[in-house]
Amino acid sequence: MPKSRTAQLTQVYREFDAKCARQTDRLHNSREYEMSLFVPTPEAKEEEERALQGLLDEVRVLPAPDPVFAILKSHITDFLEGQGSALQSSFEHPSGFVSSLSYLLNYMGGKDSREPGERAKVVINRLSRIDELWSGVKTLFPGTPTSKLKDVKGACDMLTRVTGLARSTIPQQYQGLSQDDLDAMARCYDMLRAKASDWSEEVGRLVEERPRESLPPEKAVLDTDPDRYRTILDKELGVSLDELLSWYQEEVQKTRTEMIEAAARVCPPGMGPIKTPLDAVNVMNTCAGPADSPDEMCERLRGYLQRSQKAAREWVRLPEESCIVVPVAEEHRLTYPWGGYGLGCPRRRPLVGEVFLNDTNYKNISDGWIKINAVHECYPGHHVQWVRWTLDPIPETLKRGAKRVPLHEGMCHRTERLMEYIYPEDPFYPLAVAFRRHHTSLRIMADLWLHYFHRPEEDAIKLYMDELGFDRITALGQVKSQESQNRVGYFTCYYYGMKKLEDLEKKYGFDKKTFTEYLFSVLNTSLENFEAFLKLSDADKNRFLTGFPSKIQFG
Repeated sequence: MPKSRTAQLTQVYREFDAKCARQTDRLHNSREYEMSLFVPTPEAKEEEERALQGLLDEVRVLPAPDPVFAILKSHITDFLEGQGSALQSSFEHPSGFVSSLSYLLNYMGGKDSREPGERAKVVINRLSRIDELWSGVKTLFPGTPTSKLKDVKGACDMLTRVTGLARSTIPQQYQGLSQDDLDAMARCYDMLRAKASDWSEEVGRLVEERPRESLPPEKAVLDTDPDRYRTILDKELGVSLDELLSWYQEEVQKTRTEMIEAAARVCPPGMGPIKTPLDAVNVMNTCAGPADSPDEMCERLRGYLQRSQKAAREWVRLPEESCIVVPVAEEHRLTYPWGGYGLGCPRRRPLVGEVFLNDTNYKNISDGWIKINAVHECYPGHHVQWVRWTLDPIPETLKRGAKRVPLHEGMCHRTERLMEYIYPEDPFYPLAVAFRRHHTSLRIMADLWLHYFHRPEEDAIKLYMDELGFDRITALGQVKSQESQNRVGYFTCYYYGMKKLEDLEKKYGFDKKTFTEYLFSVLNTSLENFEAFLKLSDADKNRFLTGFPSKIQFG
């Protein structure tokens, strides 16, 4: 293909990539749409569906004359199909539109690095439309199952709490505004808190007015149709349900055996024999248990971050950055029992990411969990991913991702074992890694129980308690995460992605360092497209990673 034609087609792809990204910005109130608020009416859904279908029609006729264009075309197609399924999911879970307001307050108040006046303007503009938002949310109630209406009530209750907490921090978070502007912000938060409380009562009455479920108590309520579950796994996550069903029980037995054997190797005299998963958990928690206080837990994490940050630069290209330890957000206390990564502001330079541990659950966060958080969530984990996709000159839809979760989570799960060497003084860390792999294989089993076989929630809770020694609150938090909006099927991706990536690493014979850098270069595409990338020549790999920079970011 002539160079001039290649250059022209490259620009066509860059323009189309930006067009696809901007379409999703409208739904998520991002960038040029941040002063507005998406109102979820049936008419709005139809408009978004028409827009996505139009973009799909356009991408299908785009030429793909070489392997690089073929991967981009496949990725953008996945992106658009995934957005269509995600749109459907958002309207099936109305609670998400309420929860987005909690996220707005926390992000603008504690993370966005712009001047306080700019941030305040965004918040006030969004909140001026909450009556319209609630009217739109209510149009979805007639077709919403009772269990998901209860989720809406829970989101309203959480928004009430979050708003109350956020109001008390307005003077610190918006320091520099005049007293009149601070007072206006406070009134705005008071209004939101009152309305969220009213919304909760309104939904509560609606739930009470509905007839009771006719299913006997030992049966689960069918919320996710099996075909819909298959579609979510395929179109949004890039996971094969049939593949999961073919091996999940075998893998659970494999990881159970590995954890028991790992515990037996380090078991101190007098604690054996190690015959069951709970025996192995007892060794881990006794010999490398939790910190004595939340402060000590966070201080340990800061120390482990220093080690993992230094080591990560041996494996991946990492521009100047930092990652700080922050408190868990109120809305994450139940659904993130151990901790997580919270990104940062993409405008700040150098970039600063945020990792958190759940201080209210610190007694159930072993030292191994803390060490795993340092690598999985940070170095080289989600923080490094965020730094790279924020700064690297890749397509905008590759920054957002399509069928990305098995790659996104699988590479971080792989990191947990890759980085065992940075804790040489701790003979129990390999046991923590084995425990974690058993955890992620069990999450596939629990997800299938909940969303495919429709077994009761209690069965999944008991599974975590019996196999991993979770207390009931921690097990419930894990299950609630798997049932929450945008999390259906998500937790199948950790072990599934890690297993696939380890297979690819062996198949193509890359050394670990080269393969790790490739993982953190491509980041947010499907496993199939990642494998297609691995097959490219070195020149085409470089063209894929540098020849299509986001027009939104780089112009």
